[in-house]
Amino acid sequence: MSIELANNDITTSSNEGVVLFAFGNICYYQAAYNLAYTIKFHSPSVKIALFVDDISKCIKTTYDIDKYVDSINEIEHSDLYVDGQLDPAMLKVSIYKYLPFKYNLYLDVDAICLKDIQSLIDDLVNTKRHYISHCLGYHTIDLGRDISTMHWAWADDIWNHFKLDNDAILPAINSSIQFIKKCKESKNLFGVIRILYTTNQLPLKKLRSKWGKGQPDELYMNVALAMTKYDPSYKNDNLIADKNESGFIHFAPVRGLTFQEVTDNYYFQSYYGGRNYTSRFYTEWLERLLKVMMKKNNKVHQFQIDRIIGQKYVNK
Repeated sequence: MSIELANNDITTSSNEGVVLFAFGNICYYQAAYNLAYTIKFHSPSVKIALFVDDISKCIKTTYDIDKYVDSINEIEHSDLYVDGQLDPAMLKVSIYKYLPFKYNLYLDVDAICLKDIQSLIDDLVNTKRHYISHCLGYHTIDLGRDISTMHWAWADDIWNHFKLDNDAILPAINSSIQFIKKCKESKNLFGVIRILYTTNQLPLKKLRSKWGKGQPDELYMNVALAMTKYDPSYKNDNLIADKNESGFIHFAPVRGLTFQEVTDNYYFQSYYGGRNYTSRFYTEWLERLLKVMMKKNNKVHQFQIDRIIGQKYVNK
């Protein structure tokens, strides 16, 4: 089920756009509202496709989210629940089937847009690559079992379980931002990811960290990228970022860059993670930005970030 809004038909009128998922708790509808509002505030012509677990509930609890997205679409139950339990990673590894554009910028909804993103989309399209993600680093088995850029599992357990070659290079991505072109290559990549997740999961007891109560999608994405020998990084060297971060979205467990530095060098500020993960220096800044942007359209900022963070799945 889907609803096309305003006068837009995202399946035919645009080759590119943003894709958002919101499900499991109304806090994600609220986060999607804030993100969509800020994207449209800065980039009114950019198309946004929102996918939710319950369209009527989403619209009812966010009042006018339909003004800030171009379609609202329903997620299939089987891609959200496994054995009756919510499994967000299942949806993330199944993302390819939902992509409505030729060029898709997928974003986790726990972020705020800081400026016009059309140039970002143009840059990604112009790379002529089918998949790009925020890459934190790379690991090879000779570097030891501790993967400093990925905390989901130990390297020896990954190599043994998935039978990776001794010379395999394991990327460590943050799947909060992904550029995906609809094409044979991306379809094949996500086919491998989904097969790994549905048929060859690493036992929960082998995980260093769980995502909420369960499996992390990023582990299976990283393994699939290693198996297919694909480098997902953008390789943008013009960012003021610490040595472990290069991308278009700023993650901030501690206070570092100034607000101006973040805005100059990133398109989004994330509030990734659960309670107390993102520095309050940045979450309080985002609250102020939202109030200002809302006020310019005679709106009141209703969906506070602290409240959203407190209800997130990862807190489980």
